[in-house]
Amino acid sequence: MNSQRQASGEGAGTHREGECVVDTRTGRLGTVTGHTDGYLLLRPLTGAERGEWHCPAECARAAMDWERRNADVLDATWRFWRHPGIRPGGGSPPSGSRA
Repeated sequence: MNSQRQASGEGAGTHREGECVVDTRTGRLGTVTGHTDGYLLLRPLTGAERGEWHCPAECARAAMDWERRNADVLDATWRFWRHPGIRPGGGSPPSGSRA
C-alpha cells in the first residue's frame, strides 16, 4: 500500500492545500495553494498573490511552529537579502567610503 501511495504521488513529499511549508531551496515560507505535476504552488504567508512561486514537492517540508510564528520577519529578511536593489542605498557602499 505504501509503495502505491508513493507511486501515485501521495504520502511523503505531498502537502495539503492551506498547509504552511518551507521551500528548502531558499528557506522561504509559503502556504500551499495548489499542486501541478510534482510542483507545489506556494503563496507568501502575507497573502500577496503577486509573490506566488512553484516549488518541487520534494523540496518542501512542513514549517515548524516557530517558523510560522515568525513568518513575517523571515519573509522580510528573505526579501532583503534576495533583492539587493531594494535596500537603502541600492546595496552599494555610501559615497566617499573606501570599498
